[in-house]
Amino acid sequence: MRVHARDAKSYLDRLVLLFAHTLEGLREFWKEHHNPVLLFPSRQKGLAGAASATTHMDRGGVQRALRQVTAQIG
Repeated sequence: MRVHARDAKSYLDRLVLLFAHTLEGLREFWKEHHNPVLLFPSRQKGLAGAASATTHMDRGGVQRALRQVTAQIG
């Protein structure tokens, strides 16, 4: 129940605790885009294009996505 954050703050790798309810939210988010490689794919081509995106979502996009997921799961 940990996430390996590569090149995080100060370009260091970190292991971050992952709570069960956060994992549920991430699974729901993944069900929307189904990208086989990226957890947070670029959505420049919309949600339909996220499944085939080859670049990751920008930092602001990740923050917005996490806010949406946390609002949905309460």
